[in-house]
Amino acid sequence: MPPITIVFFVSGLAVWANALYFLGLGAAPKEGGTDPLRAVGWVTLAAGVVDFLQAFDILSQGLAGEGSILIGGLVAIYATFFTFLGVTEILGLDLRPLGNVAFAVALVPLFYWNVFAGGWMLRSILIVWAVVFLAITATTYGRFNARALGVLLVITATYTFWTPAVILALGRSIP
Repeated sequence: MPPITIVFFVSGLAVWANALYFLGLGAAPKEGGTDPLRAVGWVTLAAGVVDFLQAFDILSQGLAGEGSILIGGLVAIYATFFTFLGVTEILGLDLRPLGNVAFAVALVPLFYWNVFAGGWMLRSILIVWAVVFLAITATTYGRFNARALGVLLVITATYTFWTPAVILALGRSIP
């Protein structure tokens, strides 16, 4: 199983936790309790750290030469975002700077389009991620409904993270 499989599974869990929070499931603190977003933040931060470790593993293996550098770099982009999001949620910081970063994370991976030539699923994932990260930006500025973002994140966790991970775990190639 390639290292990217771990990225898909762990990142999917972080996206899922955020999705359910935005949908309002387990989002209200219990009386006298802390904001559940802090717990979501810890899961998200853990995903960011794991993604960084996997990015370094992909880079260190160098199995695909330049391809490893490109994929490791792409994973590092998302690792940075998840780390930033996790810290922001844990500390209860203003989400607008995160929205600014999400805007860049929406656009930069689109330049990887040719890296995934011949792979319809990975290209469709790039499009979904672009839409979702733009929705994150809009949500942080109050221009997009948080529950609608939650729905997009459920789709993102399921289609863009867990589906490819399951395909790889079954020993198949992502189409």
